[in-house]
Amino acid sequence: MSIEKFIQKNYPNQHWDEAAAKQLAIDYARYHVREALLQILEDSPTGSSTDIFSYEDMKDAILNAYPLEKIK
Repeated sequence: MSIEKFIQKNYPNQHWDEAAAKQLAIDYARYHVREALLQILEDSPTGSSTDIFSYEDMKDAILNAYPLEKIK
């Protein structure tokens, strides 16, 4: 999603002072990290074999690989 569409969707009619612009940058970075992790999850092989992780195990591992709270 482009920054323009992200702003339109999440911040309609927002006044952009310094604090708001900083929060926008943080939210946009978090959005893209989350989207990247979801794409990794979708591209990861999962299954029921004993040598392949289950989808739920992969989901927990991948989506918690990088805490979004670190983006400040």
